[in-house]
Amino acid sequence: MGKLQLIQCGVGGMGGGWVADAAKNSPDFELAAIVDIVPANLAAASEKCGLGADRQFASLEDALAAAKSGGFQTDAVLTVTPPAVHVKHARLAFENGLHLITEKPIGATLDDAKEMVRLAAQAGKQLVVSQNYRYSRSAVKWRETVDARPVGTMGHGHLDFYIPGDFTGSFRETMEFPLLVDMAVHHFDLIRAVTRQNIARVTTQSFSPEWNWYQHDAGAKILMELDGGLPFSYSGDWSARGRATSWNGTWRLQCAEGSLHWDGDDIAVARSERWNKDPCEEKIEVTPVEYEGLSGTLREFGRAIQTGVPAPISGADNLYTFAAVMAAVKSAQEKRPVDVEEMLAD
Repeated sequence: MGKLQLIQCGVGGMGGGWVADAAKNSPDFELAAIVDIVPANLAAASEKCGLGADRQFASLEDALAAAKSGGFQTDAVLTVTPPAVHVKHARLAFENGLHLITEKPIGATLDDAKEMVRLAAQAGKQLVVSQNYRYSRSAVKWRETVDARPVGTMGHGHLDFYIPGDFTGSFRETMEFPLLVDMAVHHFDLIRAVTRQNIARVTTQSFSPEWNWYQHDAGAKILMELDGGLPFSYSGDWSARGRATSWNGTWRLQCAEGSLHWDGDDIAVARSERWNKDPCEEKIEVTPVEYEGLSGTLREFGRAIQTGVPAPISGADNLYTFAAVMAAVKSAQEKRPVDVEEMLAD
C-alpha cells in the first residue's frame, strides 16, 4: 500500500517546518500539492519538497479542482494557516471526501471548532488537531512518570510559562488574548494529557504588562479546577524578558509523598519528610521517541485514517482543550469563574 497523498495549505513560517520535516519525511504521507497565498512561500517550499509549478496553488479550491481533473490523487489536507481559515478548509476537505489535520488552535471560535467536529462525523472522516507538544520526548517521559505515581497521589499542580515571544507582523501580534488562545492551548492540552483529567472550571485574570508589544493581553493568572476537584494554577507572560521557562513551561505537581518537576528535558522526583528532613531528588532520564513533535501528530493522523480509530488528538477530544481555553477567555472578559461544560453546551 502506497503512502497517503497530502495537500498542505500554508507553507511559510510554521508551514515551512511541516514541509521540511514532518510532511517530507513521513512514513505515512507524501506531499501531493502545496498551497499558499504568497508566491515566495511556494517557491521556498518547492525547493524543500521538489514539487513543480503544476502542484503549487494559491488556494485549496484550486488544488482540489486540479486533483479532480485528474492531475493527481489526494487523500487528506493539512492546514497550517491562521485559525480563522481552518473551518473553511474543513468544509472543503470533508465535502470532497478528504481527511483533515489542522494546526492548533482548532479554530478561531468555539462555534467553528464544533462545526468542524460535526462535519467530520457527518463525512465519516478523521479530524486531527496537531497538539505537537504531547509528542516531544520529554512530554512522553513526563506522562509516564506521572502515571507511575512515584510519590503517591497527586493533590494539586502549577505551571509557569515565561518567554518573550516576538511575532511582530504576524496574526499573533493583533489577535485577542494571544497567550491564551495561541500558546496556553498547548499547556491546557498537556494538563489534560498528563493528569488524564479534563479542566472543569477556570477563573482568569488577564492583563497587559506596560512593556507588552502585542496589541492585546500577553499575560494571565489562572485558577483551574480539574475533574474531581483537583486544583491547578497557571501563570504566564508572553512578553517576559529575563529568565525564561521552556516552551513546555515549568511544572510542579504536589503529591502525598513528594513532588514531581518538569522544565524542558529536566524531569525530577523529589522526596522529603516533614520540615524537609532527609530531602532527596531523583533525575529521570529522557529517552528518544521514534516520532517526535509534528512527526508524532502526523503519525497519529495516518494511524487514524488507516484504522478508522480516532486519534488521541482527534477534533472531538480537542474540543475539551479548546473549550477550556475559551472558558479562560470568557472568564477574563466577564470577570467570573466559568464552567467548561457551559462552553460545550449547544
